Amino acid sequence: MKIKIGTQLEEEVYQNLKIAAAREKRAIGEVIQDAVATYLLDKGRSRRGKSGLARLLESRPLNITDEQFREAMAVDYWDQ
Repeated sequence: MKIKIGTQLEEEVYQNLKIAAAREKRAIGEVIQDAVATYLLDKGRSRRGKSGLARLLESRPLNITDEQFREAMAVDYWDQ
């Protein structure tokens, strides 16, 4: 079952969408549906990926001294 939606697009985006749909001989709604489905699939994949901490722990060492690390951690984020 399909659900009708309403939205607004920038004029240039809409014109490019119409051209792309015409080239592919498809309805604009089909192109939009495919684009949204692909977007959601890609978002799902990125969320299932490794966390930032996991990627950090698996990366190679930073090669900094303990003193450099402590100095970096002592910097107040808001003072930068």
